[in-house]
Amino acid sequence: MLNLRVPAKIYGSIHGQYGDLLRLFHHWGGPSENGDIDSFDYIFLGNYIDRGRYNLEVLCLLLSLKLKYPEQFHLLRGAHEDIKINRNYGFGEECA
Repeated sequence: MLNLRVPAKIYGSIHGQYGDLLRLFHHWGGPSENGDIDSFDYIFLGNYIDRGRYNLEVLCLLLSLKLKYPEQFHLLRGAHEDIKINRNYGFGEECA
């Protein structure tokens, strides 16, 4: 169970779309010391990878933000964070 602050920003199904993720952060504000990280929790509902062209970039950015803001940045597991799905949708090949 997560203890979250409200209001929170909730994102879902990025699917390797790095540009879209950056546009969401630009439009709605992204987590940073100069941004709103002290006011909002960020929740990602999984499905970070597969289908898009920038899976590794999305994953590295999200994991970096989790490391930098462990109490405010939350990553939940989706169906695409599974080895069988990764093999079928190409993330395994991207990392090989």
